[in-house]
Amino acid sequence: MSGTGNGKMKDCGETPLTRPAARRGSYVADGWSGREEFRARVVEWAGKLGVDAKSIFIRPMSRKWASCSTAGTLSFNDELLDLPQELGDYVIVHELLHVAVPNHGKLWKSLMRAHLGEYDKMEDRLKLHYFQSSRVRHT
Repeated sequence: MSGTGNGKMKDCGETPLTRPAARRGSYVADGWSGREEFRARVVEWAGKLGVDAKSIFIRPMSRKWASCSTAGTLSFNDELLDLPQELGDYVIVHELLHVAVPNHGKLWKSLMRAHLGEYDKMEDRLKLHYFQSSRVRHT
């Protein structure tokens, strides 16, 4: 595991959480059937991208959608299970690419576009999805 010199795992990237918490158990027509399906998708994408995903965790995270280490440890917010699969794929690919490319520079953007097409629209949908959910929850 890659260290930072202070005993903590070096974070190679993260997908920030930019919305209020999702309602657990909400129904999404094209969502995930559970943790194992999501984990299998991470493994599938890791194979496509040539990334060695050594450990995959799905757990509550209060500030971000996901994070990864340069050693191949990936953590995903369990609220992703409530999202449509296309948006989950966006977060999965985003993090897997950070294992090799730790920033959002030209290379990372080119790889995102090569694998997901207009990924920026997915990012916008991710923000919109939760903007709408938060309006429903707070009214």
